[in-house]
Formats: sequence, structure tokens, C-alpha cells
Amino acid sequence: MAATISVRLDKSLLKDLSLIEKNWQADRSEAIRRLLAKAVSSWKIQNALQQLREHKISIGKAAEECEVSLWEMIDFVKENNIDWTAYSKEDLERDIKVLEGKY
Repeated sequence: MAATISVRLDKSLLKDLSLIEKNWQADRSEAIRRLLAKAVSSWKIQNALQQLREHKISIGKAAEECEVSLWEMIDFVKENNIDWTAYSKEDLERDIKVLEGKY
């Protein structure tokens, strides 16, 4: 279901919006919808990356919330150098000892 909203824009933003409309050969409503959709998508990704940094969600959940594939989310994680695994050096050392039978 679509809803109508109204918003006030300052002159400089309105001027930029007019340039976008011309470039995209779109009317104002279409330009605003496309820009808003892109901004919301970007926000979702940044929010999910922050939650991954804090180990609050899994990478699968992050991909689901952002409506992207797992592989795309992994790319975002790599680009932002995020340790999403929470696998520490101590974890690795303990696992190596277990594998060597020394634990």
C-alpha cells in the first residue's frame, strides 16, 4: 500500500533534486522514491555492519535484513574490515591443542 507524504526542502536541495530529475529523465516523485530507496538500503547495510561488529547478529541474519545474498554481505564485511566471526587467537590456540590431543 502506497502512502503520500509531504516534506519541506531547502532551495539548494531542491536545485540538486532538479538536476537528478533531468539526469534520470524522471519526474520528481520517481526521483525521490529512487533516492529514498537507495538511502534506506544504505542505512540497512551500515546498521547491519555495526551489529556484526558488535557480534549482535549473524552474517546470515545481516544479509536477510539487508535483502542481499550472503555473498554480497560477505563482500561488505570484507570492504569494511569487520571481524564478524568473534574467533580469537585464544580460540585458535585452544582448537590447535584439541586437534593435537593436548587438551
